[in-house]
Amino acid sequence: DDTVAFPGMPVTLPVDVGADARVLLVSRRDNTYARVGVVAEVSERARLGGRGFAVALMPLHRAIPGAAAADADGVLRVDFEERPDTKPAPSLTLELEREYRAVVDEMLELRGDDGRIRAFVRSITDPGALADTAGYNPDMNYAQKLQLLETFDVVERLSLALQFQRERLAELQVRKRIRDDVEDGAQKQQREYFLRRQMDAIR
Repeated sequence: DDTVAFPGMPVTLPVDVGADARVLLVSRRDNTYARVGVVAEVSERARLGGRGFAVALMPLHRAIPGAAAADADGVLRVDFEERPDTKPAPSLTLELEREYRAVVDEMLELRGDDGRIRAFVRSITDPGALADTAGYNPDMNYAQKLQLLETFDVVERLSLALQFQRERLAELQVRKRIRDDVEDGAQKQQREYFLRRQMDAIR
């Protein structure tokens, strides 16, 4: 509910998936399911206090959900069309990748990143996976994340991710300018106050 999972983004959910090794994760909002989901591998299972369960999942690639029906045990089974990324020619994405990394670097600098996220982004060499890192941005809204997930073409997705990250960067820069202006104004008022007090003392 209200969460969009991307390939490569670990997810933990309080559900019992039985003995299934893979599940289909499909985002839902206001009882409306997304048109695209992700096939995820079950990496860990845990029993919670009481009778609950939790699973750690690793989404692998995109998929389009099809018909759904309950099996003999009442478990919902969904047909789906797998849509793993098709890697485009490097000449089509190289410039976009370079610009995307530069924008993300600038954003992380403004946010005061300790270098770990920057190293993580730099370690990603696949253009589709690089575009999907935009889905980690907490400032991106649900509709934008869904649009990113539903974009199968890697070049288009990278262009879209770059556009979204540029917008976030512009917002961060405006916020920083306002913060700096407020701080400068406060410091100026403080200096003027002390100068007035000094003048009063001298008089």
